[in-house]
Amino acid sequence: MLIMPRIVKVQGLVLQAVPWREKDRLLTVLTKERGKLSVLAQGAMRPQNRLTPSSQTGVQGNFWLAKARDLDRVTDVRIEKMPLRLRTDIAALSAFGIMAEILELSAPAEAPDEELFAEVLWFHEQLEGGAPTHKWLVAMLIRLLMHLGWAPYLVTCAVCGNGLTDDPVAFAPSFGGSLCKRCASLKAPPDANPCPSAVLQTFHALLRQPKLIFTLQLRPTFWGQALALMRAYWRYHLEAEVRAWQVWAKVPPAALTAVILP
Repeated sequence: MLIMPRIVKVQGLVLQAVPWREKDRLLTVLTKERGKLSVLAQGAMRPQNRLTPSSQTGVQGNFWLAKARDLDRVTDVRIEKMPLRLRTDIAALSAFGIMAEILELSAPAEAPDEELFAEVLWFHEQLEGGAPTHKWLVAMLIRLLMHLGWAPYLVTCAVCGNGLTDDPVAFAPSFGGSLCKRCASLKAPPDANPCPSAVLQTFHALLRQPKLIFTLQLRPTFWGQALALMRAYWRYHLEAEVRAWQVWAKVPPAALTAVILP
């Protein structure tokens, strides 16, 4: 009979930290070894508690967890990186919140996925490293779609498979992405929206090379359209709206496009 150790060590990133009862915090942590976890940091609401610094959104480190009947308890943490930008930049915090909520809704609990963990960690590091949040958010959304097997058709028609030659192109989440002119005229669903071909090319480029978030140029209005399409596409697959978009909508436009130098 295999006996699990009472205390286990995991490498993780805190996606969310919310108050729990009077003195504790409930953490959603994406871990390398055990996938997405909900764990309890007892006493972390107290300013002098030793777990308080590690019980913040965006903290990256090693967590020691004690097995319990309902929620595992955090017994100790060795912080590797503190979230500096998330504490001072509302645009970065709101973008991170969208990623965190999407993972909360889409990533299965207790299902280890080292590739997903590495992907999320990389994006977190780029955000902390100063990436402009609007580009970061588009790249993160399209890459997570690919990772979960929901990547949209971008350069070929989702129905007939032919290449796309028209501009704009109909984009329909319920059909899996782009539609050529002929298929759009015959079968376009109610959620189809016109999309500039430049936006689709941007999706395709970021899907292949997410590092382009620092150099890729596009009209400001096109970035807005790209985010609107990603929001609709995720809404369709999650069958729910990501509430963190409401915070994003309140961020001043200048803050969304800024590059923060390290």
